[in-house]
Amino acid sequence: MTRSTPPRPAGGARAGRGGVTTEETMYEHLYAAYAQTKILEKYGTLHGISKELVERVFENKATPEELKNYEENAVRLVDHFVTDMRRTELKDLSRLDKQIVTAIDATNYVNFQRSDEPYAKVVPGETVIGLLKNNNPPAFFGFGASRGRSENLSPVQIVPQFGLDYTGSDYVIKDGDISRPVPFLFIMVTPMTEALKKQFRVPLDPLIFDAMEGIANDTEEDPILREMGSLMTRPDVAAIAVRGALSDDEMKARTQKYKDRGYSVRKKSAEPPYTGLGSSQHGATLEGQDFHPEMGLETMAAPSDGETPVGGKGTYIDLLVPKPASTGTRDPTLPWGQDRIRIAAWDRDWNVTASKEEVDRGYERAVAGYSDEVKAGLQKSMVAHGAMMAANKEGLANAPAGVASKPETKKGLKDHTKAAKRSIVRKTLGSVVAALRFMNSDKDKNKDRNKKKKKKNVDGSDDRQESTRKRASGE
Repeated sequence: MTRSTPPRPAGGARAGRGGVTTEETMYEHLYAAYAQTKILEKYGTLHGISKELVERVFENKATPEELKNYEENAVRLVDHFVTDMRRTELKDLSRLDKQIVTAIDATNYVNFQRSDEPYAKVVPGETVIGLLKNNNPPAFFGFGASRGRSENLSPVQIVPQFGLDYTGSDYVIKDGDISRPVPFLFIMVTPMTEALKKQFRVPLDPLIFDAMEGIANDTEEDPILREMGSLMTRPDVAAIAVRGALSDDEMKARTQKYKDRGYSVRKKSAEPPYTGLGSSQHGATLEGQDFHPEMGLETMAAPSDGETPVGGKGTYIDLLVPKPASTGTRDPTLPWGQDRIRIAAWDRDWNVTASKEEVDRGYERAVAGYSDEVKAGLQKSMVAHGAMMAANKEGLANAPAGVASKPETKKGLKDHTKAAKRSIVRKTLGSVVAALRFMNSDKDKNKDRNKKKKKKNVDGSDDRQESTRKRASGE
């Protein structure tokens, strides 16, 4: 069997059986390089990028010209694979496809675990009003992802990126005979903590989970791929989410064996955002339109203790609107940017922070250029500033004050230059490419991080009161 495993990093870092160790930074890079070489194994050399070039980038041996070509074209390789996955039923995935999915998911999961990046979830306007009106703690139900996956995208790019263009979606508007993403969104963001991370799982269809577990148990498989398969099939990493309309008996028949092994199980629609691959992709409503491609990690609230993940102090809701219109041609494969208007902030209570002028200007910019008919249709998704203020006043007056919830949030969000650069590269090229580009700086950062870990005892327990959980879930 031909092996395509990149060389191990200097120093011989080793991982425990499928786990994220104190050397997770090095394994992120190793997994990323493996994913790239597997994609090229599927398609061959494309756009001047070969498996040998990926290995030279991984080893920091690429010339400036090679690195420039890699940065400019790597996203096109990912685009090829993402497009193929859109057109392929899970039961028809090839062995190589399953290996690539395993490698990409493992790379993105390690990146998620080692990052302090805030967690984000797109929410409808009625959810914003409900939170303000009831003064409920910010609960993160269903699907979500690290804020970095949406941070530099325009609202019209975020909708397909997270599969929000499903049938009947309120995030899609008709413009004559054409369906278009809505031009503004509300997004709820909370500072990330170690305890909060433990409450999220990567949702996998049973077919994909079984394939990954098969890879992990295959003694003839590449050792590095077996490690990745073992990581992605741990009960504290994966959740089983079955697609399609199933009766209770059918659901039990398909999932009982996973429940018996300690896995969280959910029943999900066969439509996006859930694909069963551990990542979100656009739905059928906007089929045929060009989008920003990225097979980024998707997570789902599926804590082992059954409690709802709740954001802590520092959680906020933003209204996202497009950047001012550009006069040049916009490449759909690149981020278009966004402007954020802080609507409300949580600190034991919700408080509206935006002014009427800010909200009105944001909506005005978002709908500029649309027909009067489309603007009228978009009105139902808008939450007027007056409605926000009235709901907030009612919530503060009538609802009990919010309980200081665990996990405790870290004070402040540090904006390091290297982290900002990584974010820009990741939005342009994807997490797999960004991991390779910042390997050296991460080696030094990992040394400092390991020293801090020895001094700090992270408490991952969650002793939140039952009443808080009920308020968060609306019971």
